[in-house]
Order: sequence, then C-alpha cells, then structure tokens
Amino acid sequence: MPIDLHVNRAFAKHERRTERLVAALRLLALGSLALLNWSVRMAEQSQTTIVPLGGLAASTLAAFFINRTRLFRPWMLWVVATFDIALLFHCLEMVSVANRKPLDLTLDTPAALLIFVFLATAAVRYRPFLIVYTGGLFVAGWLLIWLVSYLNDDGSRIGASLPNDLARLVIIGVATYALFVTVKRSQRTLTSSISESHRRTNLSRYFSPQLVEEIAATQDTTQSFRLQKAAILFADLRGFTGLAERMQPDQLAAFLNDYRRRITEPIARHGGVIDKFIGDGVMAIFGVPEPGSDDARHAVMAGLELVSAIGDWRAERLAEGLPPVEIGVGIHYGDVMAGILGEEERLEYTCIGDAVNAAARIERVAADIGAALVVSADVLSSAPGLEEVIKLDSLSMHALRGRSQSIRLYQVSEAAGAATPSANR
Repeated sequence: MPIDLHVNRAFAKHERRTERLVAALRLLALGSLALLNWSVRMAEQSQTTIVPLGGLAASTLAAFFINRTRLFRPWMLWVVATFDIALLFHCLEMVSVANRKPLDLTLDTPAALLIFVFLATAAVRYRPFLIVYTGGLFVAGWLLIWLVSYLNDDGSRIGASLPNDLARLVIIGVATYALFVTVKRSQRTLTSSISESHRRTNLSRYFSPQLVEEIAATQDTTQSFRLQKAAILFADLRGFTGLAERMQPDQLAAFLNDYRRRITEPIARHGGVIDKFIGDGVMAIFGVPEPGSDDARHAVMAGLELVSAIGDWRAERLAEGLPPVEIGVGIHYGDVMAGILGEEERLEYTCIGDAVNAAARIERVAADIGAALVVSADVLSSAPGLEEVIKLDSLSMHALRGRSQSIRLYQVSEAAGAATPSANR
C-alpha cells in the first residue's frame, strides 16, 4: 500500500475516534455557556438562550452519530462548521432582540464566546484549513454586520464601539492563526511519524533489526554505499534438487520454511544479517551496517552452529524415515561494497565485491571435497585466537574461479570440546 494512502487511512481512523472528544467538548462548552447566561440573568429570556443552545446541541449529536455510521463524508465537517456559525449569529440576533440593543453590540456577550469552541473543535479534528474557514467565516460575518449597521446609522455610535469590536476580532484572528499554525505543524509531525512507522514496519518484515535503522534513515540510496571489511558466509543444502523432486508443493514449502528457520537463528544469534535466500542457498554478512573487530569470529561460530543445527535436523529426519539432509558452508573475510539499492517501495541492503565472490567459490570447494565448513586464511588472520577454540584441517592452496592468485583454505571440523558436527559424515 502506498504510504500516502496509509497516512490518509490513519487520519480517517483517528478522525472517527476524535468525534467522541469533539462531542464531549462541545456539550461541555454549551453547558458552561448556559450556566454563564443564567448567572448574568439571561435565563429570564429563555427563548434567547435555550433555542440557539439547543440547536447547537442537536447539531453536535447529529454530527457525532453521522460520523459513527457509513454515511459520514469529510465534506460534512464543513457543512457543520457553516451551520454552527450561522446558528451562532442567530443566537446573537436573539440576544440583540431580547436586550433591545443593536446587533453590532452583541460581540461582547457570552454567546459570542462560542466561536472559540468551534475553533477548538476544528483543531481537535486536525483540520487546519477548517480552523481558518471557521474563524474567517465568523470575522467576515461580523464585518458584514458592522457594515450594514454603519450604512443604516449616522456612524457616531458605530465609531464609538469600533475600537473594542476590532480588538475582539483581532483576538479571534490571532487565535485562529495560532491554532492553524499549531495544528499544521502537528499534522506534519504526525504524518511524518505515521510514514516512518509504516516504513519501519515494512522494513522489519524483510530486514534484520540492525538494518532497519540504517535503511529507514537513508534518504539517498546512491550515497549509502561504502567500502568496508566484512565476513561473508554462503551455505547450501546438498542434494536439494533430488529432495525437491520427490515432494509435493506444500511439502516443499514446509521443508524450506523449516530449513530457513533453522539456519536463520544461528546467524542472527551471532550478529549476522541474511542478505538473501537463493532457493536452498543463503548469503549472510557479518559486519553490517557497522564493522566490528570480531566479525570473522562470529561468522565462523555461526557456521559451526549451522552445521550442528542441520546435523540435528538430519538425525530427526532419519528417525522419521525421511531422506537425510546435509549442508555446506564457505566463509571469507575481506573488502566489500555495502549499501542500499532500490526505490522506496523495494529496497535491498546488499554487499558486492571480491570477498562475496570468493565466499561463494569457497562454498563450492566445500561441496566438491565433501566438507561441511571451509574458511579462508583471511578469516583466521582476522580472528586472532580462533584457532585455539576450533579444530582445523589445512587444505592445499586453491585457485578460485575469477581470481588470479590461489588462496589457502581450511576445513573446520568442530569447536573445541564440542561433539563433531556433520562435517565428517
């Protein structure tokens, strides 16, 4: 789903939940204004207060219930705002008639304070332009009243009240602008937060936690690539093609899911990142997004656990009368170019370079000689003391395809003090 559509849906969901708060806010304000009117002895003119306030209460409840149904449409909020302002001016007109005072002098009555309730409800809805519309409609309506009163009067009375009226309108205008800026900034922050959360959620489905932060923070993927050291591990199931040919599609899917789960756990436990699955093969990187001094050691220990995990799986399958499985692992350490490729909707963190190619070739050497785990001399030289905790068998120099110089390889048969894994089967 595009991020913009996801954000719009999130706002729509938020808006529906907000209507409860809006209804409570409006009813509370209406109750307060009714009490205020009573306190200033306006309750004696019951029609001047009960009718308008009752109308506002009815519109509040109507908007709330419509929002709770499938009938709700965003444009209805603008209709409600227009109705609110119209009803407010009707309320002011009734106050004017009840008190026998010109309409343009009712701006200082408690009923006029309802405009701040309407501005607040628009702000709670996270509708910045609804705020401007509500405040602008009220100010425009009041200026129209002032103009009509000026044309129908000699101007002396209007001139006397003009400074106070303008001061009140300026306050309403400033409050409108302040709410607009505040909600606009909050909306921008919330949109960014929703987009970021959506993006990180999507990334976490495909990338390890180490890479989610790196990818989410990257704005320009072309600038993300950098030269660094890393340990590269390739693993491949032996005889997978023959196994797959004897399985039904659902059996094959269950088999691969089980296999991936068993090899993912050791890699993640030692800080590795799975770059990609290629059928029954896997490429893992140790040292991204930030390289460390123990990357080579972690890769070897993860390789040993992989061999051990598949060895346990082999034993389980044999006990169930199923064909056995074996794995081959090759590890190399060297320079790689690591970074992010792709567009917003399809990102990939990967490594390229000679070290990657060499690790793939070493895994093929392991398959050719029937070894479970083979590592290069570069791995051992990058992990001082590793030779003291693992058992090594030196192999002859090997010329890897695509490389001009031969490379010394070692077969790792077990960790010190551990049972011999499937390397010797």
